[in-house]
Amino acid sequence: MTTSFLPCALFVACHPDDIEIGTGGTVARLAATGWNVWICILTNERNTDVAAQRKTEAIAGAAALGVVEEQMIFSGFPDGDLICNAETVGTLRKILHERNCEPDIVFTHTKADSHNDHRAANEITMSTFRKKPILSYAVVNSLMLSEFSPKIFIETIPYHDQKIRALQAHTTQAMRIDYGAIERRIKAYSEPLGLQEAEPFELSVQEGAEDMLFLVQSLNDCPFHNFWYPLISNQMLTVIHSVPVPRRKEQWVSTANKEQEGIQRLFQMFAQLWSDRNPVENYRSDAANAEKMLWNSNIILSGSAASNGLTRHYFNHFEGIRYVIDYTMPDYRDIVVYDRLTGQKSRSVYEEDEFGERSVVQDIGILTIMVNPMRQTRYIIGCMGIHGGGTLACFEAISNREFLKQLSSMMALPPRGNCVGYQVLVDYRIHNNTVTIREESLHAITANI
Repeated sequence: MTTSFLPCALFVACHPDDIEIGTGGTVARLAATGWNVWICILTNERNTDVAAQRKTEAIAGAAALGVVEEQMIFSGFPDGDLICNAETVGTLRKILHERNCEPDIVFTHTKADSHNDHRAANEITMSTFRKKPILSYAVVNSLMLSEFSPKIFIETIPYHDQKIRALQAHTTQAMRIDYGAIERRIKAYSEPLGLQEAEPFELSVQEGAEDMLFLVQSLNDCPFHNFWYPLISNQMLTVIHSVPVPRRKEQWVSTANKEQEGIQRLFQMFAQLWSDRNPVENYRSDAANAEKMLWNSNIILSGSAASNGLTRHYFNHFEGIRYVIDYTMPDYRDIVVYDRLTGQKSRSVYEEDEFGERSVVQDIGILTIMVNPMRQTRYIIGCMGIHGGGTLACFEAISNREFLKQLSSMMALPPRGNCVGYQVLVDYRIHNNTVTIREESLHAITANI
């Protein structure tokens, strides 16, 4: 007999109404979709009558979100003087143990907050829960916007009415709760992502919490962040692009500018969607420090072995690689995608004009996502086309929302078990500027690194 896994989420807040303001829709979504949901309110008002009223409101608000009173914890710490120390952490751990609350994911206040109690709640949560993913939410009343850097976005539009009813339960806070400000802040994050009402969260992964990251990813409704955050987290991403190679005679109209178009597309998407600094840097493959970066950074190798020295000298020799760009010398005339598993060669499609000049009309790219063999805590992404169009297609696949959804359905990121990465072929048709991912070409890279 097998038992199904019922994930448990704990939502920690300083005060009644903080959860409804910052993450009420997410509480309702998890409760409605089978999660075991708990709510913990850390502080009590000093006035006993007000404290009793606010507790009643908290219970009513939680009920509107689908959480029963038996799943609520009131820690009773003094409002206004919350601090993280051995006493508060120890007390909270004792209460959780007595209530048999063992969460898989914990939600709490962001530290990007001007309220001292809210910042203390973040510290207490981090200290209380080891080996757990921590998702931090924002309370608009005191949010320090410039320091809040969410990477997880949970769509809550189906639970909008529940969230409003939960907020309305807090009658003593009617003058404090600004419904317009709450909705404007959520829309400011949601609309650029193509979402409607996504609540934003920062993610902190404590040591030992990696096994629960799949739960976090299952909640993230932003394809861009769901793809990139498991790979680079808050680290930088270095693009090492190709350098044009000398030829005695051009055999076709060049598409080299397509590579830079792809790099710029990715840069723009990070600038638009990544909430903190743009992590993308761009270097030539013949730069003096390019090889050193390969040993220390998250890298995008852009361009084929014909024009990118690092691709030629390193990537093509990595264990487990199936697809590579091959070519003839000295004229680079026959550039192909070579399948090492089958021996098959795939070529671009060309057309010739009345003057005898050939141009590329259909190109092929190899998209690779893999653990960096030189540094196993970093990743290498390969965007390698026979020509620039194929390279552009790879960049489009890792920038575009719909392609990222497709890739995420095909690949487990980060790779797990003996799988260290993936390769897939991508087609680019130049006349109508269309990209197609060949799902049937997907190859799981296995290697002893």
